[in-house]
Amino acid sequence: MLTIAIVLLTLAAMIGISLASDTFKAVPSPLGLRILHAGLSCTGAVLVIITAYTGDARLWINVGLALLFIPLGCMLGYKRSRGIHSKSLATAHGGLAVVCFAILLYNAYGPR
Repeated sequence: MLTIAIVLLTLAAMIGISLASDTFKAVPSPLGLRILHAGLSCTGAVLVIITAYTGDARLWINVGLALLFIPLGCMLGYKRSRGIHSKSLATAHGGLAVVCFAILLYNAYGPR
């Protein structure tokens, strides 16, 4: 289940890079990409939470970090829908997501 979560979150990260690029260029992003990014991210996060509940306690750090960057992503989406391109929110959201993803990869494939 964790491998599926990693695949989904990798796809969400690739879409997120495209969305961040649009934010930094101050151009609108397609609604479909924003919805796909959110859907893939939420599905991956739910799979990580399920895996943490089934006994892999190392993943709770990822859940905690997700509680930080998911609201930032929601605020960023809200601002983008209003035509505001917040580069600082995009940087914070993306930076925390990258750190969380790196920790997830280490916990999934690193030494036990």
